[in-house]
Amino acid sequence: MADKLLSILAGEVKPALGCTGPTSVSYAVSVARDAAGGTPGKVEVLMDKDTYKNSIAVGIPGTSLKGLEIAAALGAVCGDPRAGLEVLKDAREQDELRAKELLKDTVVGIKWDLESVGLYIEARVSTDLGYARAVVVKTHTNTVLVEVNGQKVFEKEMPAGKFDYSSDEIRQYGLRDFFEFASQEPLENLFFLKEAIRMNVTLADAGMEENVGAGFGLAYSRIADGNMVNRAKALTAAASDARMAGLGLPAMSCATSGNVGITASLPLTVVAETLDSSEEQLIRSLALSFLLTIYMKSHIGRLSALCACAVAASVGIAAGSVMLLGGDIEQAEMAINSVIGSIGGVICDGAKLGCALKLSNAAGIAIESAQLAMKGISIPSYDGIVCSSADETMEMIGKIAREGMEITDRTMCELIIEREKGREGHED
Repeated sequence: MADKLLSILAGEVKPALGCTGPTSVSYAVSVARDAAGGTPGKVEVLMDKDTYKNSIAVGIPGTSLKGLEIAAALGAVCGDPRAGLEVLKDAREQDELRAKELLKDTVVGIKWDLESVGLYIEARVSTDLGYARAVVVKTHTNTVLVEVNGQKVFEKEMPAGKFDYSSDEIRQYGLRDFFEFASQEPLENLFFLKEAIRMNVTLADAGMEENVGAGFGLAYSRIADGNMVNRAKALTAAASDARMAGLGLPAMSCATSGNVGITASLPLTVVAETLDSSEEQLIRSLALSFLLTIYMKSHIGRLSALCACAVAASVGIAAGSVMLLGGDIEQAEMAINSVIGSIGGVICDGAKLGCALKLSNAAGIAIESAQLAMKGISIPSYDGIVCSSADETMEMIGKIAREGMEITDRTMCELIIEREKGREGHED
């Protein structure tokens, strides 16, 4: 079990430059461009409604612009598919100029007939040497098909019908497994998680500057007044401020989401500092937080009508905080039930500057739920969606996200996308 969980943890905690919605579009386009070779002349991208919704309001690293068209054009001009979620790490000012030239021949559309919750990106790139098509599904860099001039050069199994995450390896486990792993795994095997702290704290420091994003992190820092929860909210919000504004700094993502990785890690650094916890205690709490976050994202889907920062990462923070506070599995269960029972319905209305406030609120309620659990207080079993165990509660909210919110998700996407197109027309 330990080897599998370590492999999952290492595979799902990765650096990501920029919001992973438009980044996944840049990635898919770069795969097609790389396969075709030559100089790109036209780019066409078709994607699921959630990737579109999650990508229209965030800054693109390496540019002064927002949105999917520039993300797609940059992927064609300078994207490095071998860099994965850091596909645009080599983007420079001259690349932005070249990408702007390509914008007139860049077309982005939505695959509305894809009814399920799940990621789908199909990129077509024409160059002076030919054309290629790449398809990415389920997770942000999972390429399942590459064609060059109509001939398949790479293919692996495409999920049939609804994207199903129930076969994800992590679904074989539960809270007790994660808690035991995080407590007992040889520490040297978890040292790589220190990079998550360094990377995400660096991002938060950048977000504490004036006029970055919406400024939630800096504002929270000014009212924190030494309070642990407010300091955690400030640090978390600041990292999101920087990331959503498109600053050219990577985040350590979790389950292919940078904001989720930020939320699952930064609050614990503040809790550990306040409690004067050892480095080992912090690293072990991070391992627990990341694993639970990955587990919850497998339940609700990589793209969902529910906010993964509020619904998935908060579960991780709650359990990780319990561990830092010296609690046990039962208290972690209590904290998780309180989090899901209180903020389990927070919707994802796209990646944007306002995410900083969602992330900070998730951090606050998660830490407070852990503190309450240490006092023996939690939302009781069978209270609303809360079940008899945390595992059952997590499964319950997952079913609600996957099966109960498809219409909500579609309606929300339609309303947001229609509004944005109306604004663009008005601005023109």
